[in-house]
Amino acid sequence: MPGPAPIDGPASSGHPGAALGEAGREPVDGLILAGGRSRRMRTPAEPDIDKGLRDWQGEPLVAHACRFMREQGVERIHISANRNAQAYAAYGAVVADAAGHRDCGPLAGVLAGLGRAQSAWLFVLPVDVVRWPADLLSRLAAAASPEHPAYARTPDGPHPLCVLLHRRQRAALQDFVESGGRQVQAWLQGRQARAVDFAGPDCLVNLNTPRDWDLWDRRKAGAA
Repeated sequence: MPGPAPIDGPASSGHPGAALGEAGREPVDGLILAGGRSRRMRTPAEPDIDKGLRDWQGEPLVAHACRFMREQGVERIHISANRNAQAYAAYGAVVADAAGHRDCGPLAGVLAGLGRAQSAWLFVLPVDVVRWPADLLSRLAAAASPEHPAYARTPDGPHPLCVLLHRRQRAALQDFVESGGRQVQAWLQGRQARAVDFAGPDCLVNLNTPRDWDLWDRRKAGAA
């Protein structure tokens, strides 16, 4: 998706604030997207796998994502999940897709999260992302405004679901989903979202398939 040049510098009026964690900043709710069906992770041995609850380096993926959000200064975490709600409830407030949006993809989870969030800002992460930049939220916060979400981009391409957005976006997102829109990048482009570039090595790795899982498990073990 085409996007603007990298954005750096301090937050301006209307931003959640670049100095997250300091007194006086605007609070941010967190949403971990774990509502998919994990189709690409399925194997004959695990035909009904729920990727977010699978152990990665000794803990479920959702536990890693929650810990990262807390380290970023997020106090209230929501989990977008459409099954295994009891298991996910150990990590945050579970929010399911609306009944009419169950087959609408990850944007349905974002929409449900915007409806549940108590803060004006919602910081979204997919449950299958690992190796986050330490300054991910602060740099997204410096770029976002109520009218323009901010999302992460790496040399490998955009990560449109690593995004910070304001609750003012809820109505536009609902209209997009209910009109048949499903592509995250298309919606962000329509909202003139701002891309924030992260150039670190192996940044924002997605564990989408068993091969990805095994590869990064071996790399992690080799680095230990």
